Amino acid sequence: MLEVLIIGAGPTGLYAAFLAGLRKLNAAVIESAGEPGGQLTAVYKDKFIYDIPGFPKVTAKLYIDEQVKQLERFKSDIPVYYGEEAMEITKVEDYFIVKTEKSVYETKTILIAHGGGGFVPQKLKIDKHFENILYFVKDLNVFKDKHVAVLGGGDSALDWAVSLLDYAKDVTLVHRRNEFRALPTTVDEFKERGTILTPYLIDGVNGEKLATELVLKNVQTGEQLTLNVDYILVNYGFLLSKSKLEEWGIKGEKGLIEVDYLMQTNVEGIYAAGNGVSYPGKVKLISTGQGEAATAIQSITTKLYPERNKNFEHSTSLIKE
Repeated sequence: MLEVLIIGAGPTGLYAAFLAGLRKLNAAVIESAGEPGGQLTAVYKDKFIYDIPGFPKVTAKLYIDEQVKQLERFKSDIPVYYGEEAMEITKVEDYFIVKTEKSVYETKTILIAHGGGGFVPQKLKIDKHFENILYFVKDLNVFKDKHVAVLGGGDSALDWAVSLLDYAKDVTLVHRRNEFRALPTTVDEFKERGTILTPYLIDGVNGEKLATELVLKNVQTGEQLTLNVDYILVNYGFLLSKSKLEEWGIKGEKGLIEVDYLMQTNVEGIYAAGNGVSYPGKVKLISTGQGEAATAIQSITTKLYPERNKNFEHSTSLIKE
């Protein structure tokens, strides 16, 4: 039987797994996606992050790669199972049974680090599927020398638009309003080399398997405009998938889990950390979630092995190269 099952392999879950290895806990990780990283991998893999301690700047992909490398020290002891979403959590006496579509796990404790649940992009409202209409970017090189239209006016849309300038032949940003939610500095940076079309709505997409033309309609004048495109990148935001918290008996609101100072939920033995938790003063940062993971793993260790509480050791004494 596992001592802790970690749900989620984003930056919080990966760090929690590493700490579980340091504390010699019998642990495993399940992740609904096919790769590690959570939102970092799904949404902005190639974008730079500037608020990670010790890194002036680092791409999301590189940071997750380094976390995976850090966890490799315990790869024989702490497996990570991808493509497994927690469907059911049932408490039986003093342990839990967690069911996924593929497996059943028995564990003494659970640490939920799922970032608030699965999220799905808001789709472009058209009847036909086109292979080159994208909602995530996994490799900027696919846009090399291409005509790209970016839809949206938030930070994600503008950040991607700026990043694409160094790869695409041309980048056109289409937004339904003249005002942007994104940072003005990012908008100004894009304006230097890119094209902005506002206020336009999407009136249609032409093509067979691939979209070749994007038909726009001016919100104010009704005038139509057609763009030739190789790719359309949609950035209309994300919607959280339905939360299972109520089914699991865990208190929370809007997909966020209520935790105490030990990162424990209202269900004894179930802990939570990362962007999916809520408490007074909560700050949604990667570094915050990882601090919460440290608290949760130490709380779990103390619960399972009370005698270890008096003998806390740091990594410098636990790891011998």
